[in-house]
Amino acid sequence: MMIETPTLRLPSLPMNVCMPSSTYSGRKLHGQVVQELGRRVVGGGYAAGALLPNEDLLCQELQVSRSALREAVKVLAAKGLLEPRPRIGTRVRERAQWNLLDPDILAWRCATGADAEFLRHLSELREIIEPAAAALAATSRSAEQLAAIADALGAMRDAADLDQWVVADLAFHTAVLRATNNPLLMPLAAIIGSALASLLGVSARSSTDFKRGLPDHQKVFEAIASGDGPSALHRMAGLLADTRALIKQALKASGAPP
Repeated sequence: MMIETPTLRLPSLPMNVCMPSSTYSGRKLHGQVVQELGRRVVGGGYAAGALLPNEDLLCQELQVSRSALREAVKVLAAKGLLEPRPRIGTRVRERAQWNLLDPDILAWRCATGADAEFLRHLSELREIIEPAAAALAATSRSAEQLAAIADALGAMRDAADLDQWVVADLAFHTAVLRATNNPLLMPLAAIIGSALASLLGVSARSSTDFKRGLPDHQKVFEAIASGDGPSALHRMAGLLADTRALIKQALKASGAPP
């Protein structure tokens, strides 16, 4: 028996955060078809294992040519979402086969509603990566990169409302990842950035004081600034543990299982 995971509908954030744009946003017809089909698949509009409507119906519904539709299907197949089968049709693949760190898939998943399981997994990913990244940043960062972290911290301090706080909080964590100067970690900041915004938005909204995490961020910054890797790791781990507790509160309030 399949157990459905409750979907946690995220409160609104600024357009550049809560509705993260995929790499196909704003493109011409081809990109619009990719965007629409991608959102439908990721959002559950087409169930895993099901066949898409036939080409004629989809072309009519989307008002596009067969060539535009087929090109879009190729793109989504490359991302692991779809599997075209000759003489059978195009099947939606199981979620386990998706390229879950693809920036478009992450953007579509955030835009169509992040479920409780996704938020838990994202929180776990952060706890695995970010403390070690903070430790590395403490010994690898440049003066310019430290200034970027400081600027983000200042923006958090000056945030007049929750929306501004979330934007600044995301900038802080992204700046820390970039300050590692690790070529494998630096792209990760861009890949998971929009998804992190959703997680940060949920955690901040579960607190009556959205700036309660500011002292913890300050301690992370001070450890990185002083070049103290172990302290940076410890401080970031503590910050994320607090975030995890806030996420748990938000999930409980939404009716999701513990």
